[in-house]
Amino acid sequence: METKLLWTVAATALLLACGGGGGGGGGYSGLPISGAPPSPEPNPNSNSNPSPNPSPAPDPAPNPAPTPITANYKFLTFEQNVDIGNDPPEKRFNDYVALLNREGALGYRYIAGSPGGNNVSLQDSFMMVKDSETTYSYEYKTFELDIMRTDGLARLLQQMKEQGAQGKVLVQFLPQMTLSPPPNLNPVFGILYRKDEGSSATYDFDAFMFPNAMADLVNGANARGANGFRPWATPSMLTQGKAQFFIKDLSSSARYELKAVVSPLSLVGGETPHVKAQIREQGALGYRLVTERFMTAPDGTRPSYIFYVKDLTQSSTFEYEFLENPDPVFGLQAANAAQANGQTANGLRYLALPDAPVFFRSLNCAGPLCVSPTLLETSE
Repeated sequence: METKLLWTVAATALLLACGGGGGGGGGYSGLPISGAPPSPEPNPNSNSNPSPNPSPAPDPAPNPAPTPITANYKFLTFEQNVDIGNDPPEKRFNDYVALLNREGALGYRYIAGSPGGNNVSLQDSFMMVKDSETTYSYEYKTFELDIMRTDGLARLLQQMKEQGAQGKVLVQFLPQMTLSPPPNLNPVFGILYRKDEGSSATYDFDAFMFPNAMADLVNGANARGANGFRPWATPSMLTQGKAQFFIKDLSSSARYELKAVVSPLSLVGGETPHVKAQIREQGALGYRLVTERFMTAPDGTRPSYIFYVKDLTQSSTFEYEFLENPDPVFGLQAANAAQANGQTANGLRYLALPDAPVFFRSLNCAGPLCVSPTLLETSE
């Protein structure tokens, strides 16, 4: 029992490591858009010396008179501690979801946050957006993590499928709520789901264990993309590893392609302007930015790859703008929402990275790739 309890404490710290469960600005992807670029992962078995990048093209001039978009971003905070002996453990979760539902009734959907806490507390600093004429409802489901079993990711997938059949999609992993009754004493977490009350769409989910090789990830994703699945989240669990999860809107005919391009910072002479140039080039080809990961290349090296996704049924293009951090404080802040609202007049939507904000403009586009994504889609 003592051994399991120690593992339970560790599981509480690692839980579902995918954009949630930590404080500060955790969970955001590590795209090196500003500041000093990270060094590539070393590979002692490689003597390769990739060719340097060409000089990056200058930042493109914005299109004349961009079409404004209708969107309103809002920053909110929640913090509550349990009154031990008086409050049930779920009270802080119920009150948190009540706040989300008040905003959802006004048309706001949760896109980014950093929920954290423990057995007696829950807090989140998060951003929502109202960008369509609909309303949303939110609820959480509990998830018991037994570190002595290896079926956690499979059980999570099954829960997501059950919720998807009711039109609900996973939007955030929440911290630990309580412990299951003795003798198990397993940590019980919250999983946040959202439903678009103006849509009759239902969803399916799929997953596979996250591979080491870039080609295996791309091939596995594109086999599912041909059937309408797009990358959604990459949760990991103690003793079980990490999985790539996918979502499919059963009312949509969209077909998706995942693309990986070596980051210029993994090439000799590569600098941040080269990264921006690559992202813009891929946007002109119809690819929306997803995230960055170090993965094994076909030659055995471990470069950084930048990942993109494309809806193959559309002729969309994407334009990107890279803005300065609107607030010196690390992590998502009210200044990010204010900055995002200021960019709507330029037809730009917030994409990711609150400390080095990336915005995008979608052209000839309809569907989920055209709007601000949920953090799960762009975090590692």
